[in-house]
Amino acid sequence: MKHSIMLLLKIITASTYLLISSCMEEEKPITLGTSVIDKGLLMTSSKVDQSKVEVYLITTQLVEGELLAKALNAKGQEIGRSKQMLNLGKDDAKLITFTFDASVNLQAVTRYMLDFRKK
Repeated sequence: MKHSIMLLLKIITASTYLLISSCMEEEKPITLGTSVIDKGLLMTSSKVDQSKVEVYLITTQLVEGELLAKALNAKGQEIGRSKQMLNLGKDDAKLITFTFDASVNLQAVTRYMLDFRKK
């Protein structure tokens, strides 16, 4: 009985730690680069979940190109990149998911920025 109680207390303690640490996880903002803004794209919602970044984009004009999600560290340096081809008509919208590979140090990421690949 004593062993069962100790095991239960360890489980509760571990669960509480996970809950508290996940609640304390810092929100990582997503910003739009100038090339995205210049093409008339608007971001109405976004979500970061571990190695995935989701954004909902709305267009005001025809938009085509390779959209990059850049993972940036505290110094503003790029430390990871994910890409998606974008082909949206005028007044169109789409939920886009970017997935970063396991080699990206997600703990060092402080924010994400969306930009189009330079031609």
